Amino acid sequence: MKKISIILLAALLFMNFSIANAQGTNIYKEGVLEGYFIEAIDNKIKVEEYSGTIYTIPMIKNVVLEIDGRPVKITDFKKGMEVYITLQGRNIKYMDAYSVDNPAYIQPGEKVRIGTVLGIDRDQIEIKLPTGKREVYFTSPATVVTKNKENINLKELYVGDRVKFYFDDIDTSYISRVNIQGDSILIKDIYRGQLTVTDSLQDIIALEKVDVFRNGKWTSLGKSIKVPYNGNLPIYIGGQKIDIKNLKHYKGKTVYMAMKDYFGKEKVERMVVKAQYENNFSEKIREINWFSSQMELGNNRNINFHDGTIVVKNNRLVDVYNLNSGSDGLIIADGRGSDLTADLVYIYNENINNTNIGQDQLYVGRLNTILEDILYLKDFFLLDKNNWESFNDEKEFFYDDDTFIYDLENNKEVSPKEFFSRDYSVDENNRRNRTRDWYGYLYTEGDRISAAFIKRSMDSLLNQRTTIGIVESSPVEDNNMGWFLKLKNSKDWSTINEQWMEKNSTLNIYLREAMIIKNGQRVTVNDIKSGDSLYMVRDDNMAKVIIVK
Repeated sequence: MKKISIILLAALLFMNFSIANAQGTNIYKEGVLEGYFIEAIDNKIKVEEYSGTIYTIPMIKNVVLEIDGRPVKITDFKKGMEVYITLQGRNIKYMDAYSVDNPAYIQPGEKVRIGTVLGIDRDQIEIKLPTGKREVYFTSPATVVTKNKENINLKELYVGDRVKFYFDDIDTSYISRVNIQGDSILIKDIYRGQLTVTDSLQDIIALEKVDVFRNGKWTSLGKSIKVPYNGNLPIYIGGQKIDIKNLKHYKGKTVYMAMKDYFGKEKVERMVVKAQYENNFSEKIREINWFSSQMELGNNRNINFHDGTIVVKNNRLVDVYNLNSGSDGLIIADGRGSDLTADLVYIYNENINNTNIGQDQLYVGRLNTILEDILYLKDFFLLDKNNWESFNDEKEFFYDDDTFIYDLENNKEVSPKEFFSRDYSVDENNRRNRTRDWYGYLYTEGDRISAAFIKRSMDSLLNQRTTIGIVESSPVEDNNMGWFLKLKNSKDWSTINEQWMEKNSTLNIYLREAMIIKNGQRVTVNDIKSGDSLYMVRDDNMAKVIIVK
């Protein structure tokens, strides 16, 4: 009996050790730990994760420590502070916290919600919690929004973003502060390959004959790959969920994977195993029948979908219930004949505004009258649903000291005072006056001008097209043409077909005259990075307006 007890005790100890190791392995693979600061012991930090697990982790030699974004010493951290930690291997390389003096700081035990955005409707945000539960919260004019430690506008929030909500009162549904996770949530690539190895101990998948989806087609990667995956990763085949332990039985099968760039390393975010035969459709989703879980495409094909269907929108993984009729996209279906199931749906649709929170618009027209803080635009065009719509009318706009105004003829920024005092707008009824009104591209938030690029003559809008795509590499400077970038996975809006049409090659886009907008403000070429999603108006290869999404 004593011997049996010893064996049972040893088994229990081994199980506890294994569980602790499994939990630890997860944070080290994710590279991030969030929770509550307990204490610093020698060169180690003791932290309680939100789940309740306690970790004691050493710091690297040159660890970066901040509170409210300001450099501090380890002695400045107090017990109970919420901390965000990034790891380098099994050591802490960065730790940030929010001080008690910070109005948005939430004491442990008060209300914090972490989840993925499912829907946005003006002041309502629906999120999906890690438990799978859906909850709706509200924003107010006082809600603070941050991303990468910078204050941004709420209109920059996307469905599919991972967020953390803070509340000032435990009983309120109104959000005090929204923290949006950085670009690590973006889908970097879509891979297709043949499964060769599954290592459940190290959570690694190996693929051969790997293709990457680029410029509307599968392109060989030219090498085999090994990538890490999360043991909790949902995996489906033919609409049926697979237990991760059984993945090894599918060696030799083709898999589709949505990949993220996580701290410079590729990581599998979602995976589907191909059951039968692949069919690709680049079509408009005409209708969606939620009862039968089917979508009807513009070519009259009916495609099934399921909980495991990978849906990518705005380069983010979104819930299958974020599919909308009228959307254009790539559908990779699996099956035989008319019995097809969507393994992957990649939605193309982009617009100036991410959601109905945003009120940004793009205009072009004649600068008819310029007053000290008012501009009247005449015979103008508005970019509406990716097309220029003409208005034989006059519209009033407002500008202020924060409005960016650029003179394209003289290649210089113009102050609001100079904009008002110079002859950018004249009385054309005066026959003695040989000058004429100038024209301008206006990026506005409602009736307020955020940025204006002005020139003497009106561009031909017939030559212009609306294009979306991904920056393949950061802009470079050409001696003759100035700055340019390469755009991959690009699509042009077709007015005739009323849908996005894929391009089959990478585009060179020149930026010499481009108004570049990011987070609702004019930025420079240096603010465009590899992997950025762009929405642009261009004339051939010359960009006129670029919106960094």
